[in-house]
Amino acid sequence: MNHQIDCHVLTMPTDSPEWSRELRTDLDGEPVNQFWIEGIPGKLGAARAAGYQQGSAPFLSYADPDDRVTPGIYTQLLDLLLAHPNAPFAWAGEQVVNEALEPIMPANTWSGYHPASHKKRANHVHGVMLYRRSLVEPQLEKLMHCGIPAEHMLSMAIAQPWEGRPRECWPVHLPLVGRLWRWHGQNYHRRCRPQDVDNMAQLLGFKSFMELVYGTRNQH
Repeated sequence: MNHQIDCHVLTMPTDSPEWSRELRTDLDGEPVNQFWIEGIPGKLGAARAAGYQQGSAPFLSYADPDDRVTPGIYTQLLDLLLAHPNAPFAWAGEQVVNEALEPIMPANTWSGYHPASHKKRANHVHGVMLYRRSLVEPQLEKLMHCGIPAEHMLSMAIAQPWEGRPRECWPVHLPLVGRLWRWHGQNYHRRCRPQDVDNMAQLLGFKSFMELVYGTRNQH
């Protein structure tokens, strides 16, 4: 069956087969076309770009093989995005859990979107994402050159929180837990370095992350 959402999952040889099976079962119950493809060691942005090129559905998402997706979340996100035609994307919150899926901190669900928070904190727009393909495709070249902060970079490249857009053009948030983000010793985000974040900012046209957050865009 063809769905309106293409969802890719990047796999690595070190993935837990059990966790991957759990995620596949979760996605089997969602209205998404699944694309399980091999990741590229050390090049998350390039792997994500390849993932987003899979399929031809008008909406795009991704899931990680060590996480879980809560039932019905993609239907709710799609309904929300369709109800806000000027919004560039929709996202649901997340619950950080340990390997046994037990919560280890409060859930990340927000009252709504705020551009300043988006620039400062990767976890402000983080969880289950639902993008419009038409807005993702122009950003794939940038994405290919980004490392660990690839998801943060893509969401900012699309939303452009530094531009002062009207509220009806802001991303829309579903204040529910959409994924269980499993934290364990091999989580890729733990390897992020300050230079990775500065590189992300430079791909967006800023000299550094500090300039992105507090300054003005580099026009040179």
